[in-house]
Amino acid sequence: MKRIAIIPASGIGSRMHAKKPKQYLLLDNGMTVLDTTIARLLESPFFDTLIIAVNRSDTYWKHSIHTKNERIKLCYGGEERSDSVRNALISIKDIAEDDDWIFVHDAARVCISLDDIRRLYASVVVEKSIGGILATKAIDTVKEVNDKGYISKTLHREKIYLAQTPQVFRYKTLLMAYYFCLHNNIKVTDEASAIEALDHQPMVIEGDRRNIKITTPEDLVLANYFLSTL
Repeated sequence: MKRIAIIPASGIGSRMHAKKPKQYLLLDNGMTVLDTTIARLLESPFFDTLIIAVNRSDTYWKHSIHTKNERIKLCYGGEERSDSVRNALISIKDIAEDDDWIFVHDAARVCISLDDIRRLYASVVVEKSIGGILATKAIDTVKEVNDKGYISKTLHREKIYLAQTPQVFRYKTLLMAYYFCLHNNIKVTDEASAIEALDHQPMVIEGDRRNIKITTPEDLVLANYFLSTL
């Protein structure tokens, strides 16, 4: 069984308010966000292949330090993250077997640890789970807020987890889940929610709080610091 990583990287990162997509912003290590994420996933032979879903009008990828890496394949992404992941899944239909493991990881999570990825994979395999995700427990008090900006209730944070990536599922299962959501007009923001739409329950493995998703300029500062500690 192969282990294939998909990195959706076709977004523009509007909340970053930058002149270029956030995945192509430079970090203190001299590499772009996307190149850093790819480098961390390629640190060992754990992954057989990486699929990078880029925008059709992308003019930045050609400058990547990874363009000639034989373990990397490109496909075109879509308007939403889910479209990009689905396109990536379709693009590997000739090389992926039904039971191959697909890891989907955000391009903007540069601080991912391969040890955490291995721990996630081992847990899913040992427990014979449908799949699983990395996530962290909520440590702040969590409020549900109504449309007018008022608190409607306080949630029990003991049962609240903040989803991270990668998220891992079998190829056939994940592709079926995304097709199901597409045909039933179900909006999903990650792989686990697509799997949940099929009434499955993915497992949760405690992740590292440094595995943040770069979304705002402040996140860039944190990511640079965390990278220096890994």
